Amino acid sequence: MQKADATSPNRFPNAPEICELAPPPPFGSLLAGARARGVADGFAWLGLAAILIDDRGEALHINPAAVELMGEFVYLEAGRLRARDARTDYALAAAVRAALDEGPPNRVEIGPAGGLVAHVAAMPADPADPYQLLRAVVLLRRERSSARH
Repeated sequence: MQKADATSPNRFPNAPEICELAPPPPFGSLLAGARARGVADGFAWLGLAAILIDDRGEALHINPAAVELMGEFVYLEAGRLRARDARTDYALAAAVRAALDEGPPNRVEIGPAGGLVAHVAAMPADPADPYQLLRAVVLLRRERSSARH
C-alpha cells in the first residue's frame, strides 16, 4: 500500500472554481418534499391508501396501498391521476380541480358498480408559503358490497 505524499498536487485542482459555479442545494424544494413526505407517512401509518396532489394537479406521492388499489381502473399519465372509463376520468379530474380551488370534498365511484371509491379533498395551505406543494389528497378504498351472503 502506498502512502499519500504530503506534497502531491491536489487531485482536483479546480474544485474551488467548480463549487463557486454550482448552484446552491434546492433547500426550498427539499423542505417542500419533506412536508409532503410527512403527510404521506401519516396516511400510511393510518393505513389509508393516499395519493398526494400538488398545485398543478399532479401526483406528488402515491403510497403503496394506493398503488395496490389503483390496479386496472386508475393510472397515472403525465403525472395526473386518470381513470380508464371516460366518464369516471372526467369526474375524477373535476374532483381534483375542485379540491385545488379548495372546494368541498368529492366522492368518485370507479370501476364496475363503484367497486373502488376515490375521496378527493383539499389540503388547505397558506398561499404565501412557497414551500407548501401539497394541495389535495385522493384517498382510495374498496367499496364494501351491500349484498348479503
